[in-house]
Amino acid sequence: MIIQTFRVLLVEDELVTAKITERILTRRSSGRYAVTHRANLEASIFALRNDDYDIVLLDLNLPDSQGLDTLMRVVETAPEVAVIVLTATENDELGIRAVQLGAQDFLVKGGFNESSLQRSILYSIERHRMQRTIRQLAVIDELTGLYNRRGFNSLSPDVVARVQKGDSRGYICYFDLDRFKQINDELGHAKGDEALTEFAVNLREVFRKDALLVRLGGDEFLAMGVEARAGQVDDTLQALEVVLSVRNARDTSGYSLETSYGVTYFDAASRKSLDELLAEADAALYETKQRRRRERGLAPRDAARATA
Repeated sequence: MIIQTFRVLLVEDELVTAKITERILTRRSSGRYAVTHRANLEASIFALRNDDYDIVLLDLNLPDSQGLDTLMRVVETAPEVAVIVLTATENDELGIRAVQLGAQDFLVKGGFNESSLQRSILYSIERHRMQRTIRQLAVIDELTGLYNRRGFNSLSPDVVARVQKGDSRGYICYFDLDRFKQINDELGHAKGDEALTEFAVNLREVFRKDALLVRLGGDEFLAMGVEARAGQVDDTLQALEVVLSVRNARDTSGYSLETSYGVTYFDAASRKSLDELLAEADAALYETKQRRRRERGLAPRDAARATA
């Protein structure tokens, strides 16, 4: 029988309390818990950024951080890790607030034994996993696996904050698929779904992993992020065109996969709202589609049909 080992980060500044808690977990667990001890918040944050843990046992009052601020820093640093708050006094109001801020449980030091602590750890890890799954389902587009509009609304402020804190410029790219309506009408909606899924894969291939990739709805997509270097987005869009060209030259699916896009940029000095930036990217996309229609020499009615 294989015993799963849970990686525990114990954050406690009182050495005696830390040793007692570690002994409770390890004395009869046969290697089920691998405990790492840190005595202050700074060292704990470093550990969370550089190692993988399943759960944090967290004392709120540390030499370099006090109260719920300690919990908030830990949750912000490692939202994927479950947290159990360990406190010296019973305080239901504090416990409820800790759970509201992301903790999975609230235990009083000296008020738990081996059985209750292990049970709390197991339940907290599973509860946290289920909550993350539910949150992900709420913000992920079911067909493509990209973020949906709700996910964009939740995560885009983080991208804006990164731009405001740094020297690099941010970008927003709008995409839609050319002649997508034609694929649906002539080949069926199953082929249309196939085209959407394939395009999402192409976006993942060319954009950096830290880009926010979104399916807004229908055949409309968006990429948002921070340039790692000047010209990165231009290079990425050129790479996308190459990927699609190679795909279309080799494909036997019965349709070409082509896209039009519009881009806008912003930096720390920008005073435009997110809605204004989105409108700019959308206008740039519209201009691209209009230019392509003129280049093809299509009448307005035929152009609308060709690019729908």
